[in-house]
Amino acid sequence: MDKRGISPLIASVLLIAFTVTLFLIISNWVQRSIVEPGLEESGEKVTKTLDCLSAKLNIDSACKATDNSKIKITVDNEGDVEVKDLQVRIVGSTGVETFNAAKVLQPLERYNSGDKTVTQTGDSAVGTITSIEVYPVLESGVCRSSPATKKQLSTCA
Repeated sequence: MDKRGISPLIASVLLIAFTVTLFLIISNWVQRSIVEPGLEESGEKVTKTLDCLSAKLNIDSACKATDNSKIKITVDNEGDVEVKDLQVRIVGSTGVETFNAAKVLQPLERYNSGDKTVTQTGDSAVGTITSIEVYPVLESGVCRSSPATKKQLSTCA
């Protein structure tokens, strides 16, 4: 009885073909499950960062009442993008208060707050107002990296 197997050449070709096929299957799986979601997430972060770089606010004027119970601010949108809202942060000696202006600002538009009451009672009392920070709120969220800040507040007339 003459027993013969496959030739070593054919065995080598089949082994290489099997290895290449296995490599292609694994690399396709890695790309779909790891690389593509990472690229999408990175793309969203880059878009948000670029939007935030295009948003530029400037506090033209800011004043406080003598008893620190009210503030008035004027903010200019000097950026290239529409600002969906303004997040105003009042920093005081004993606390911080935040409110949203609920105002959409087009590029080169100005916002006047009018009199805004500041909490001065209880656990949430702000105390002596030391600065005001204004953060732009865009479609992609709040841009925390580029606030407009005013540290020297005059007394309102």
